[in-house]
Amino acid sequence: MSDDTHSRLELLEQNKMLIHELFQLEQDGHKDARELYHDEIAGFFIRTDDGSYTLTSDKRDSHDCETLHSKYGAFSESYEKFVKPSNLLEIANNKKSIRVLDICSGIGYNVTALLTYLKDEDVEIEIDMVESSIETLATSLFIPDVSKVYGYVKKEVESYLIEHGYLTFNKVLCNVPSNIHINIHVCDAREFIKNEANGKYDAVFLDPYSPSKSPELYTIDFFSRIKEFLEEYALILTYTAASPVRSALVHAGYQIGQGPSFHRSGGTIASLSEDMIATPLTFSDEKVIALSDVGVPYIDPDLNDDYETIINRRQSTRKKIRAVSVFPSSSKLPRYLGLDPETIEDEHLRDKLNSYVIKMGFESINDYRIHDILNVDADLSSSNQILALEDNLHRILG
Repeated sequence: MSDDTHSRLELLEQNKMLIHELFQLEQDGHKDARELYHDEIAGFFIRTDDGSYTLTSDKRDSHDCETLHSKYGAFSESYEKFVKPSNLLEIANNKKSIRVLDICSGIGYNVTALLTYLKDEDVEIEIDMVESSIETLATSLFIPDVSKVYGYVKKEVESYLIEHGYLTFNKVLCNVPSNIHINIHVCDAREFIKNEANGKYDAVFLDPYSPSKSPELYTIDFFSRIKEFLEEYALILTYTAASPVRSALVHAGYQIGQGPSFHRSGGTIASLSEDMIATPLTFSDEKVIALSDVGVPYIDPDLNDDYETIINRRQSTRKKIRAVSVFPSSSKLPRYLGLDPETIEDEHLRDKLNSYVIKMGFESINDYRIHDILNVDADLSSSNQILALEDNLHRILG
């Protein structure tokens, strides 16, 4: 197991150390190692509002720690943001088997939510769980069950850890039904997509940490590579609504729309098929993505750049084009483009917004040329509106 962390954001170091001590004890033949370490490992659990648990990440650069799930409900978030909108129930009613790719599986809640959702369906279910952190997977063995099927996930995790020499003893007393096939891959998701992925998936759950912490899994290039493994109707579902992520999906050739909200802004749904997008983005969101520097996507041409390279590349691009070939995102300017400045009661804000566009050669945020930029067919999909806005902006700015 490589210790290279350039593309991996993991658990708190203390949590990882406990897991490795546990591994060593079991390898040395201590049958009660998990019982001995249970309370210490459980001390890292964070109880969320629905009674399920989550964990905290380590820090990366200047960014603070981050939990794996929403504090409003870890399991509920998996169910509401990934599983319910996935169309997998409908697909299961029309196919004998379904395949799902779960990227950054963490403690297995997305898979558990899916198996709970499909528990009454007569269908073969194959899931590829991809997780870079062996310690996160191992920690799932100590988390209280959120449903009966969580035991299936734990059993497969335990079997993987025993097969690969991390653990020694079978302690999860559970039999996985014959129609459920869970394949665990401990690796960088980019390496999985480049070297191990095969066949076609009916859905993809994209659940890394936030884009600012794990940009390598939100790039144009990563999304482009995933396309070859998707059924035409398949959905990619993610909790994030970040503009660079949505921009990357659009420029990788996907149609995009809003995912369901769960106590915070909605996520994003993407598909190769326009017909699979139920809820388009708001025009305000489309303007931000298409017309401002915040919509600059992450890029990783060979799917092997490190965190700093990907972050710095985007920051450099934003700096070069801000207020030159795109509008600055400062003070939420893109959302005000095309509005009559006099309708903005905050005089200081009004003057600031106008000053941004004046520096780019416009008279005000209500300049007729800005209206020309915003003049796109309202019947187009969100992705096509974003591309049309970009074309208009480039045309007007020459």
